[in-house]
Amino acid sequence: MGCQQETPIVTAPSSTSKTMNSEKDNSTETPVAEFVIDVRTQKEWDAGHLEEAIRIEHTEIADRIEEITKDKSAKILLYCKMGGRAGLAKEALEKMGYSNVENGGGFEDLKNQHNQ
Repeated sequence: MGCQQETPIVTAPSSTSKTMNSEKDNSTETPVAEFVIDVRTQKEWDAGHLEEAIRIEHTEIADRIEEITKDKSAKILLYCKMGGRAGLAKEALEKMGYSNVENGGGFEDLKNQHNQ
């Protein structure tokens, strides 16, 4: 309470990596992660995404994850529209040895958690 709310959505895509702000500990917030990855399409991203997110489509995650991190123990939160594509991306990363990957589910759910 009394904390200034951050605006979690931006409409312009970013090509730079961003890390999630880990200052908050409220359990209703988006889980704290070093890397938040949106695995949706460019069109979905352009319609809105979490400010701290990096966009890598789920079909490209295995080929591109090392652009973000080579640390197999890095905390990675994945999300898509409803959780299905994030689940596929999570499986791909786990097969590569990434051990701290979470399926954050859908964008709208995470956005609502940010706004609480």
